[in-house]
Amino acid sequence: MKPFRAKKANVAILDAEPGVAISENLAAGVLEELYGLTGSLSLLTGERDQNFRLAAAGRDGFIFKVWGLSQPADEAELLAATLAFLECSASGLPVPRLVPSRDGRSVITFMDHLGNERRAIAYTFLPGLSLSGVERTISQHCQCGTMLAELAITLANFSHPAMYRTLIWDLRHLPSLQMLVPQIVDLPFREFVQRFLNAFERGVMNHLARVPHQFVHNDFNARNIIVNADDPSRIAGIIDFGDAVHTARVIDVAVGIIGQLSTYGAAELAMGEFVEAYATVSPLSGEERALLPSLVAARIVQNVVMTSWYRSRQPSDGHFAAFDPEYFEWRIDFARGLASRMAM
Repeated sequence: MKPFRAKKANVAILDAEPGVAISENLAAGVLEELYGLTGSLSLLTGERDQNFRLAAAGRDGFIFKVWGLSQPADEAELLAATLAFLECSASGLPVPRLVPSRDGRSVITFMDHLGNERRAIAYTFLPGLSLSGVERTISQHCQCGTMLAELAITLANFSHPAMYRTLIWDLRHLPSLQMLVPQIVDLPFREFVQRFLNAFERGVMNHLARVPHQFVHNDFNARNIIVNADDPSRIAGIIDFGDAVHTARVIDVAVGIIGQLSTYGAAELAMGEFVEAYATVSPLSGEERALLPSLVAARIVQNVVMTSWYRSRQPSDGHFAAFDPEYFEWRIDFARGLASRMAM
């Protein structure tokens, strides 16, 4: 295991500018020329990159992901390697499958209309509905806990130099958000957010350094969990490995808990069902369990700061449009209750 040295992530790695956009016509041309894929193309939302869905006749379709100019070159290689590894090591897990180019490349490069070299990959589209849009059930919580544990067990054997990257969405770097807070004029729940960030740095960071670390999904939220369209009680897939990183395993569990929360009244129950299902497959240590309340609260605070920051700089970008103060109101109340278990 590569040791983690607590440090503040450089928030300059955040790119709030749209950058050079790729047109649908250019994306369609690249897909046809380099992959031999044709069909109806549509632009999806994305935080740091552009994502297109290609609907092809007789198939579920494909996703074409194009990295932003400011993103490190090895991020594309990391995602491609992750998907290739899962296909070989866990063929039963319902995750996207990498699609190689006509000449066998996992990651392709092409020139945009301004002459910039761009990196991209293609992978299969998983049909179904987002968990965020359906009624939640106990069965879903348990299936999600089991599936995330199985995924983590598999990913523990994965290795790639880029998996040790510094990622602002890694909760180990939560204290770095203190540098963003002053830049967000309309940050909701500012007083609680600032107090929590300070308390987290003082009371949680040292504990995180002692628990098991490995490569994890790190973004098992409700938008990245796919349910069966005909039977939403069945979990049908896990998507979006773009934030996968080597970090504390329990952070992955905390992020997964957030994906289960739909109402304040059901939050504690959903959290318990998910954790017990996960622990049945992959047991958690006493120290990991003790960290969970703080980490779940931390993820809520992280979401408040990051979505507010992006919304303030990209008001026309719809990727974080739903994450307004009203969305977070009861979630912050839940976070306050969890935070009361740590010294603030």
